[in-house]
Parts: sequence; C-alpha cells; structure tokens
Amino acid sequence: MKKLLINKNLLAVIVMLIGIGLIVIGLLSGDAVSVLNKARRICMECIGIG
Repeated sequence: MKKLLINKNLLAVIVMLIGIGLIVIGLLSGDAVSVLNKARRICMECIGIG
C-alpha cells in the first residue's frame, strides 16, 4: 500500500514538473502575448465592440 502511494506521488511530481517546464518554454518563446491578443480579439467580437 505504501509503495503505491509513493508511486502516485512520484507520478504527480513528474507531471507537475513537465507542466511547469512547458509553461516556462511558452513564456520564453513569447506565446503568452500572442494568446492574450487572441483572447482580447475574441472577447471584443463576442461583445460586439470590435
């Protein structure tokens, strides 16, 4: 039982580290600005302003 808990915790840590790594890569490549601009454009179209 204890070994299963350790395996689940290890898997959770690995997935979390992969996620953090992908976020950092996205931020360094400038994708955050692109996503923000697209979200703003979609929001303006939905409201009917743009």
